[in-house]
Amino acid sequence: MNRIGGYLRSHWYLPLSILLALIGIAMRMPQGEDIVGLGWDVFFTFPLIYVSYAGLRREKAFSLMRSFLSMIRFSYAVLLFIGLFSYALGALITSYAAVLVMVPMAISTLKGAERERYIPSTVALVVLSASLGSMLLPSGSLANLYIAPRLGEAGTMIMTMLPLSLAGLAFVLILPLAVLGRDVRDEIFLHEEIDTEGSKSMRMLYVCMMIIAVLTAAGTFFWMDIFILFMAVLLIFDRKALLSVNWAIPASFMLLSLFASSIDLDTVGMASEIGITEIIGSTLSSLLLLPSSDPARLLRSVNIGSLGLMTSMAAFPAFMMMGKERGRFAIRYLLMSLPIASALALIALSI
Repeated sequence: MNRIGGYLRSHWYLPLSILLALIGIAMRMPQGEDIVGLGWDVFFTFPLIYVSYAGLRREKAFSLMRSFLSMIRFSYAVLLFIGLFSYALGALITSYAAVLVMVPMAISTLKGAERERYIPSTVALVVLSASLGSMLLPSGSLANLYIAPRLGEAGTMIMTMLPLSLAGLAFVLILPLAVLGRDVRDEIFLHEEIDTEGSKSMRMLYVCMMIIAVLTAAGTFFWMDIFILFMAVLLIFDRKALLSVNWAIPASFMLLSLFASSIDLDTVGMASEIGITEIIGSTLSSLLLLPSSDPARLLRSVNIGSLGLMTSMAAFPAFMMMGKERGRFAIRYLLMSLPIASALALIALSI
């Protein structure tokens, strides 16, 4: 019982989701279509992406990125590399996982170069870059995984989000200038011994699994077939990988979906969708708003609304990792993210 209690305390969102699901059932008993629409594709596709990320991290694959940084001379180039890699990882493994990879790397890199003064702003750059990158593919977030398959005649997620994603990439190129300020010509020298231990064959296995998982999230493969294939491969080559997945996250998603199916909301506009997402996060807002919203518009809204406040799955873990620098990070993040969110909202309204 103590272990169960400890697990529920550390994964507090799971009992909260259970409570909300029970409230939803009390309000309205779920029907057959509600059960079918719980988001089973998200429930299984998200662990596929996450176990691939966890395997690559365990095999020290992400440590290889630091070897590139040791060859860079100027601070702008270092920060640009960090931002672009965060952008790419945000699209491939969710902005949440990208932050877990890139924030520790950015902090250790700047400490090794004696540039601690850049850390709060650089962590904000990582979170923003990962969030902007997550706009391009379904694998960028749980909300994307839930909404993207429901676009129907509106097209694919890439075509729906491409204008915002390209604008986000332009901001990633500018963000290092915001971090450096007047120190834009600052030179930086990195001499760090890189830990690259790990199995090359296992890295290749997880790279292939990651590619297949991302393609599955994009709808190329049927999620159930790939899930069965993944389970067979993991049981043969790496059974411990199954324990690396935080199964409480997709389970909470399904429970919240059950709660959302009992709520009947009136149709709201893009501004309201963005505002709701800012307050309650993209995952819950996508569940609550999708039944009464246009999927393409909602997809843009929840991705824009995930910028700005600390309620996003990308900003909150970064905030917790900052320790005594949390206040400075929060201020820098708000100052950098709110103008970007406002600009993206104007672009979305003009589409």
